[in-house]
Amino acid sequence: MSNVTTIEDDYEYPGWLVFNGLFQTSVHGEGSMSPQEIVDSFDKYSPGSPNEPDSGFEVMDLSEKLQQMGELTQATEDFAQGLHSLRYVDEDWMEQWGYDEHGKEEMYFLPNHDEVRVYWDYVNDVMAFKGRKQLLQRKQDDLIAALSGDMKMEPVNFDFDFFLWILYKQYEQERLSDDLRVRNITRGSTSAETKDNMGAGDVKDSNNILRSVLMIAPILSGKKIDKIQGNFIMGNHQVKAQIEFGGKVHVKVSDSPLSTLSDLRRMGVSLRLLSELVTLFDDWEHLEPEDRYPPPSFFDDMADNAEEEGWGPRFDPEEVKARYERKRQGTPDDNYKTAAAEDAS
Repeated sequence: MSNVTTIEDDYEYPGWLVFNGLFQTSVHGEGSMSPQEIVDSFDKYSPGSPNEPDSGFEVMDLSEKLQQMGELTQATEDFAQGLHSLRYVDEDWMEQWGYDEHGKEEMYFLPNHDEVRVYWDYVNDVMAFKGRKQLLQRKQDDLIAALSGDMKMEPVNFDFDFFLWILYKQYEQERLSDDLRVRNITRGSTSAETKDNMGAGDVKDSNNILRSVLMIAPILSGKKIDKIQGNFIMGNHQVKAQIEFGGKVHVKVSDSPLSTLSDLRRMGVSLRLLSELVTLFDDWEHLEPEDRYPPPSFFDDMADNAEEEGWGPRFDPEEVKARYERKRQGTPDDNYKTAAAEDAS
């Protein structure tokens, strides 16, 4: 038992559990190379110097550590066996004047390296980047170029209507998938397509967002959900996570059951959730239109909820009902596509 404790105590992740880049992967010439051979083909990192800085990938032992934990569920063990963890380092050195032991002024070089953690679940074809948002904005193209020699990487951009579908599934008390369901959605925000008196909604904290006028009113007036936060049940874990339009996921630790777990278990649960969400989004995209979008009755029920909460209708839900009825029939929504493109830019 002491060895298990040591394994968990020895592992720490830097920063928060924020993942700013999600991708679906597919290996070129499926079966021609094993996942290990692909990882071995990445440029290796070795410590350099100010005159000869280096960049590349260092293999981490997260998968092995996860498999060595005690009380490991079969789902976690299976997931860990298909996981590759890497650290990408791009060296940079800062010049700084200082003094040696004799009081003589001289130039020193301090390391200021850029680092990004890369996690590849090759069984579910999901890859995630963990790093500062500004850093990933600068390095993402270089990372993708370095990683995609033997595989294709497609960015995952969670859709506005994907969030609406999650709310609808919660309302119907239906599971999202065999392994994932919503306990409750507590936060959310909407973005406005146009400037109007309604503006965008932003619910900071709610026991039931489906009864929050601040969320219902913008949805009924045609606004798009661009962020949700809630508690998700995955196996025997409850995970609080914030999911944003464009493919960002922040797994929350404070005020959640994850706060009682070690860093190692938190990371394992978080990465499993990412794979579940990316797989769920892909499945959602391939649903028949009538299953991908809520029926008109959902919007009527939301209007009833708002009235029960004291909001007198200011917008006629018939327009948004008609829009989603067209979507359910497979008719493209040009206005929606334009708004999505503007928000993504």
